[in-house]
Amino acid sequence: MPRYFFHLRFGQRVLPDEEGVELPNRSAAREEALAVVRDLANPEAGSNSRRWASWFLQVADNEGQFFRTPIGHPALEIVTLDAQEPSGEQAELRPTRPTPTVAWQRAASTDRSSIVQQMSATNRHTAQLLEHNRRLREELSSLYLASENIRLRAGRIVARARLATPY
Repeated sequence: MPRYFFHLRFGQRVLPDEEGVELPNRSAAREEALAVVRDLANPEAGSNSRRWASWFLQVADNEGQFFRTPIGHPALEIVTLDAQEPSGEQAELRPTRPTPTVAWQRAASTDRSSIVQQMSATNRHTAQLLEHNRRLREELSSLYLASENIRLRAGRIVARARLATPY
């Protein structure tokens, strides 16, 4: 049975799994990784997902890394320049790129068009909100000026009333 290693990574810091776990195949290793991530980020188990923000769980076998997933939210990865090659054990953890298939390319194209449509709708909504905000600011500004005028007039009336009223 193949042995799979579950490494924890935060930026350039790697906590390697020295022992590994024997599992029947890569699919089982992937499912185990997802279960570990659920356990680590589960608030019901007393875990804090912020504690794991920007951490990744990487799964590797004797051929190298084949799966990586963020543990906490939001996931932020510190990336080095391509010219800086990782050394030692980091080199064997380098991500591998999947070979794109026609179905994968079609799905990616559909995902991109969906994302573009969502971004366009979000941009339109943002423009509407900004315009509404501008109108509210103008209205608030005119209300402020009107209330300032009322305050000044009231002050003058009170001053005249004090002068006219004998004590």
